[in-house]
Amino acid sequence: MVNYQEIKDDVYYISDRLKEIDESYYVLYNLSKNCYEVHSSLQKNSYCFVVPFDELDERTLAFARRTRSDRRDKLIEEIEKNNEEVYKKQIKQQVNLLKEAIC
Repeated sequence: MVNYQEIKDDVYYISDRLKEIDESYYVLYNLSKNCYEVHSSLQKNSYCFVVPFDELDERTLAFARRTRSDRRDKLIEEIEKNNEEVYKKQIKQQVNLLKEAIC
């Protein structure tokens, strides 16, 4: 892994604390993309996710917990609920635009 640097020590001990969520997790810094990535030693393709923040902090741990595969069904439910709310909001906006155009 030429373009990666393993992160073993960090200010908030995120790399260690991720192991409390999943013992197989480890953190790499992608030098070509300038971002942190979490990988799993139990997977053939070790990549799990890109940390969606510029630094490792508590948000990284929350993101790791939220996106774990054992929460897949709950996450899909949350996405579907959000999509439904967005759809309803768009319909209301379109109806209001039509009312304004007619009146």
